[in-house]
Amino acid sequence: MKKYILLLLCTTMFCTSCTKFLDKEPTNYASQETLMATAQGVTSALIGCYNDFQSYSYYGRNFVLIGDVYADNAKLSTMNIGNFSSFYNYSVTNDDADLKAFWSTAYRIIRNADNIIAACQDSTRNDLDETIYGEALAIRSLAYFDLVRIFGQKRSYDDEAGIPIANDTVPYPARSKVSQVYTMIIKDLKKAKTLLERAEVTPFRFNKYSVEALLVLVYKTNNNFTDAIAQAEELIEEGPYSLLTAENYMDSWKQESSSESIFSIAMSSTDNAGTNSIGHMLSPDGYGGLVPTEDLLKLYSDNDIRTQFFNVRSETFFNKYPGRDGNLGVDNVPVIRLSEIYYILADCYMYKLLTTGDSQYETKTIDILNKVTKRVDATAIFEGLSMDDLLLSIHEGYRKEFAFEGKRFFQLKRSIYAFAIERTDCNSNICKVENPSYLFAFPLPIAELNANPNLTQNKGY
Repeated sequence: MKKYILLLLCTTMFCTSCTKFLDKEPTNYASQETLMATAQGVTSALIGCYNDFQSYSYYGRNFVLIGDVYADNAKLSTMNIGNFSSFYNYSVTNDDADLKAFWSTAYRIIRNADNIIAACQDSTRNDLDETIYGEALAIRSLAYFDLVRIFGQKRSYDDEAGIPIANDTVPYPARSKVSQVYTMIIKDLKKAKTLLERAEVTPFRFNKYSVEALLVLVYKTNNNFTDAIAQAEELIEEGPYSLLTAENYMDSWKQESSSESIFSIAMSSTDNAGTNSIGHMLSPDGYGGLVPTEDLLKLYSDNDIRTQFFNVRSETFFNKYPGRDGNLGVDNVPVIRLSEIYYILADCYMYKLLTTGDSQYETKTIDILNKVTKRVDATAIFEGLSMDDLLLSIHEGYRKEFAFEGKRFFQLKRSIYAFAIERTDCNSNICKVENPSYLFAFPLPIAELNANPNLTQNKGY
């Protein structure tokens, strides 16, 4: 610690070429004009966007696991046959297939969301519900948020290093600033929140509350602590969610959703990616290619019920995705849980405490830590801690709660306290990455640079 410390068959309608993400009407696929001409077609396109989040290059596996293996939560197992090795060893290049696939999938989602939004904005249309408009804005926002977190730098390091924003009038857009991307995301999410006031509340499609939760993450990542606090407090007060208890915490990971599920990527037995799933990659009964580091494991006390995730074989595996009904790989992937909103709120309160000295924020911080921690570790104590130790408790608590949910890299990257990536249990040539560093942004795919003369590569690659 330094410095204070239904799923419809609509996926056939969308382009898969990464270098054509700006094409309004991809070749060899159903005409976008035809598709968008009816409400049924627009709805099919919307479901198709949700389906694309399931891709193994996105929330189906890679995007989630990269967040842990690139940081300090995961390492390559003795069973690993090369999966994620370039991320673990910080040897990712601009022709990396996983990054290229993620870029392609995310921009495909954006392009199709753009088409849905355009249909909803057509003043001659009266057949489209405003919730479709709101969902499309939220879907597009999530994709842009994930892209800028992966390929964009920290604003304090290089605000210029953002990502291109798709535009019908500009066939080859240059990279927008990180700040410009966040301004757009926040504007769209605020509008989506209004449009989704009457939307059904389900963890598998965007609604008012899941948009609010995404806003909390965006505000915090953008260092907008005041708005993050206001939005988090509103969501906790008015939202239909509650924290899991010690009695139902572990069983919740075998279920479709829980009282904490704000937004998740649905995975049915039909959607099961099989050997390309998160569960298969983490389970010793599958690939078992990644295991938790001792750095992570030692943080859990013997009284912590989350030690039940540990699956001790020849190595210790982390069994957070057990598969519903014994089907390995059939796990709905959590994107935002209520406990994350609590932890972000505690982090923001801590920032206010350190910058204003107002003791009310210490009381609020401790109250949150007691709520989210004692349900999984009844012996945890936070009263009487120094400011540094209280901050450490938030930092480590978040790390333990969201291990193998793809949060760790982003937690370190967004921190204003300049937390480095520090590995003690390390089998790589690089065991520490200072923050900030060029390594906190990934290289843009070379195929995109070749296709778009206005794109520039991130520094260091």
